[in-house]
Amino acid sequence: MSATEALTTKMLSDEEDALLRPALSFLKDNFPEFAIAVLSNEGKLLHYDYSNWRIGRMLFRDSLEDMGSELDMSNEMDEWADYPKDWADDEEDEDYE
Repeated sequence: MSATEALTTKMLSDEEDALLRPALSFLKDNFPEFAIAVLSNEGKLLHYDYSNWRIGRMLFRDSLEDMGSELDMSNEMDEWADYPKDWADDEEDEDYE
């Protein structure tokens, strides 16, 4: 039994495990590299899994770094402010048949 399987059996109920199994199967079948963490409403780790150790470590580390820093959206907002305000009027003239 792997560490993640042991964690799953201890922390997830049978119903929760049954709900998670198809999601993990989908990730494994459709994405070569992935990491997933399942948290409780209280923020406790219930389950984690990844495609391989290096990928899991990188994805979790990057996610924690992103969550720990403030997002600076000022540059993106400046770009939208420069966008022409009459763009909606231009679309009305186009024919979408």
